[in-house]
Order: sequence, then structure tokens, then C-alpha cells
Amino acid sequence: MSRKKRALFLTEASYLSTGYATYGREVLDRLYKSNKYEVAEFSVYGNTEDSRRKSIKWKNYCNMPDGSAEQQKLYNSNATNQFGAWRFERACLDFEPDIVLCIRDFWMDSFVWHSPYRRIFEWAWMPTVDASPQNAEWVDMFSDADYLLTYSDWAGEVLKKQGGPSMNLCGTASPSASKEFKPIENARDELGVPSDWKIIGTVMRNQRRKLFPALLEAFGEYLHSSGDLNTYLYCHTSYPDAGWNISEMLHRYNISSRVLFSYRCHNCNKLDVSTFHDARKVCSGCKQYASAPVSVSNGVDDETLAKVYNCFDLYIQCANSEGFGLPQVEAAACGIPIACTYYSAMEDVVHKLGAYPLKYNTYQELETGCDRAVPLKDDIVNTFNTFFDKKNEEERKELGRSTRRLFEENYSWDETAKKWADIIDDCNYADWKQPPILRPVVDINTEQSSHSEFINDLLSAYIYTASHRNSHYIRNLHSALCRGATRMNFDGFFTSDFSPGNDGKHSPVDRQHLVNFMKKRLENYNIWETVRVDRSKLIDGKAKWLN
Repeated sequence: MSRKKRALFLTEASYLSTGYATYGREVLDRLYKSNKYEVAEFSVYGNTEDSRRKSIKWKNYCNMPDGSAEQQKLYNSNATNQFGAWRFERACLDFEPDIVLCIRDFWMDSFVWHSPYRRIFEWAWMPTVDASPQNAEWVDMFSDADYLLTYSDWAGEVLKKQGGPSMNLCGTASPSASKEFKPIENARDELGVPSDWKIIGTVMRNQRRKLFPALLEAFGEYLHSSGDLNTYLYCHTSYPDAGWNISEMLHRYNISSRVLFSYRCHNCNKLDVSTFHDARKVCSGCKQYASAPVSVSNGVDDETLAKVYNCFDLYIQCANSEGFGLPQVEAAACGIPIACTYYSAMEDVVHKLGAYPLKYNTYQELETGCDRAVPLKDDIVNTFNTFFDKKNEEERKELGRSTRRLFEENYSWDETAKKWADIIDDCNYADWKQPPILRPVVDINTEQSSHSEFINDLLSAYIYTASHRNSHYIRNLHSALCRGATRMNFDGFFTSDFSPGNDGKHSPVDRQHLVNFMKKRLENYNIWETVRVDRSKLIDGKAKWLN
């Protein structure tokens, strides 16, 4: 074909201050500038009225409703719509991609697998594999992608072990740090941080898997055992959030005066580095009671965040697992030595950036069946002792310079974008004009002698994509029928009892329930096949996927 290949990238709106947004922005910018492809961004959390949308140079589709009551009702009807499910087919119809590119968690991107158009476009997916073993349900869906990339070499080994030849693993496409992240000499002066303080820093959202309890307890132990009067912990984090009661822990470990936080003013945008003042404080700039802990919605730009990193002597990532953990690489780009849990993607940071590996114990997480890590308190304390008490200032600075060199050797947005470009080059052109394949929606007999016979008849009547027939998804249908009950996941699809996101409540299931469920899916498929060849038949509100 003479036309350029078309790639639709599913990511969070590229003007946001999130990891997914940063990754999408950096890769899309390079693909766009290459002038080899037509690229489009599916902007999750993007709004048509947001003035920042003008900064996006390539075609983009916003996922947020436009404010009308009808659209808001559709958007709220299914929790997975926040990730793009309700507008994905619409975007595909308009852009007609040859390949869809995804970089998010299983439960965020699984609607792509269910899409009526999955047989038309090819799919490249880089899921956030953050623990081992991976849930069998996830591995099954990963295997359906035409191309798989991983955030870390560690994740690649996990998928290779569990998925084997069923997966087309195409290597590691790690994030890197933007150009703003570099050593800055006067960062402390600009942020009002004394130059003689020794600072351990972390940039982590306050959520369950970020182990602030272990970090704060270990820091308290280090202070009390060493008698140190000049070392501080700086937490660039959110509060309150979906995580820990930081206020209570500061008092429990008697460290309130030795832990710093980032506060950003809603009024004048000034960043204050301060001890803890709960969820709001008086801004040191405009003197308004409008300064709040940083968060996804109250973030700072990369230039300011680089100054925060440059206040640190040592960066620590104290987490039970990571899909990647971009702040570690950003800290390394600023020449800050790193300590991190020696597990999941953080293993890559130890090997590639010379980080201090924190020993850990593991436990199996109930919700996922994955192993999670908890760093040992004594090893965190020993790491602080080794870095501050057994190295002089010049040795610590040389370690920082070495960390920066290792960053330059191992991480590059150009190399990362090339991995995606290679996949686009390899994919086939999609035929969006092919004749529709419509399936009759019929009733089936529900009186078979066995559940297995019934499931076979169900599949023969209602499956619209061949890869679904032997999937984990279908096994879940069978299991639910045998038990007469299921736990529905938030996206409305049947999942296992141990799938993250199910609502925790059992609902009754019988054969007629499954017939009704599968008939509705087939009807939805037929609607989208029909409108693919005749756009005049696209009617708002016809199904939950139509907007």
C-alpha cells in the first residue's frame, strides 16, 4: 500500500503529569516526528474543553464525556469506561488503525480483547507486569496480543516462563527520563532547603503498594540508633489518598520534625518544602491557605520535579512491586544514587543503575495470587548507614556521577520509541472496508444433559472471535455455571473469583443467564459490524459502547 501505516496509542492524555501520560507523550512525539506513520492518541482522562489539549500535535480522541447528561450517564454506566471502553470502537471507526498500541494494566486494557474489531486491527501491548507469578487470566489475554513488549527485562523473563511460545515477546521498551532531569547545582537554594542537610528522598504516590510504613519505621530506627541530627527524609507524595495514614505514622515513630513534604499552592503554584501540615497549609508565597500536598491533580512540571530530585543525597524506592517505577530513572538522570527493593522491575534498576538492593520477604497477595515483597527494616537501616556513615561526601558525589553515566548507557527515549516503530513497520495493513461478518442471534436449547455440552452449544451460537473459544474467559463461564454463582468484575465481563476488581458479591448464574449475556455481546458485535460499512446506522445510545 502507498499510504502510511496508522497506529492508535491508548494512553492517558499526554499533557497530564502521570507515568502513562509521560510515556505516551515521549513515544508519540518521536513517532510523529519521524513522518513515517499516521499516529493518533486515545486520550484517557482527556477533555475536549481542556486548553492543554492544544499542546498535542497529533490527532487525538478525548475519553471524558462532553458534559451532557446523556453522555455522563453512559460514561458512569460501566467502571471500565474511565479507561476508554465506551469510546474505543468510535475512535477505531474514525481512525481505522492498522495497529493499536497499549501500555497499561490488564484491567485497563482488557476491553481491547473484547472489541468487535479485534479481528481487523493488530494489537501491541506492553502490560505492567509487576509481580510473579502472573495471574493465569492475565497470561491468557497477553497471549492473544500480536506483539508483546515489557517495561523491564525482569518482566520479560516472567512472561517467557509462564507464557512460553504462545507469546510473541519483542523485548523491553523501558521508559526513560525527560531532558529536564539532570544535575542542577543550586536546586536546594531555589527550594529553600539547607545545603548542609543530608536528605533521603522518595517520589511515590501514597497508595497501598508503596510501603511508606516500612520506610518511615526504618528511617526512625536509623535516626534513633545513629543519633544523627542532620539527616531528613523527603517524601514527594500525596495526602490524603488511597493509601497510608502518614500523619499517624509520623507520630508513632517520633519523626515528625525530620520528614519533609512537597506542598503546591492552588493559588500561585509555588512549591513549598515543609514538615507535615496535614492536607493544607498557608503558602509561603501568596500567604493564602491554599497549599496542598502534591498529587496527580496537583502536580508540578518536570523542571520543578528535577529540582526536587536534586535536593536528595539518596533516592529510595520502598515498594512491594513495580511495573517500572519511573522516579528511580528520573533520580538517576539527576545523578542521585538509588536504593530499592530487589524485586520485580526494581531488579533492573539494581543491575542497570548500580542501585543498593534491599533484601525482602515475600507474601502471596490474596486478590491476585502474585508474590509481593516487603523490604527488611534492618537492611534499609544498614543501607542508610553504609551510604552516609561509611562514605565521605566526595565518595557519595562520585557514586552520583556514576549513576548518571549508567543512566545514559541504559535508558533512552529514542531507543524506546524505536521498539514501537519496529513493531509498526512489521504489522500488516488493516482492511476496514472488508464485507461485514454478521452472526444470526438465535435462541439455543438450555436442556442439555451436561454443562460442558451446553457451553459448547453456547460458543457455537454466540462467539464472534475465534480466540475467545478456548480462553480463560470461557473457562470462567463454565466454572460460574457449575457453582451457580459468579462475582462480576467492574467491566461487566465474567472473571474468576480471584480477579482484581470484582465487586466481591456473588450473583446467581444459570444457563439462561449465560444465554442472555452472550446474546447481548453478539448483538453488540453485529451493531458495530453493521456501522463499520454503513456509518449512517451509527445511532447514539444503541448500546453502552456507543456514545
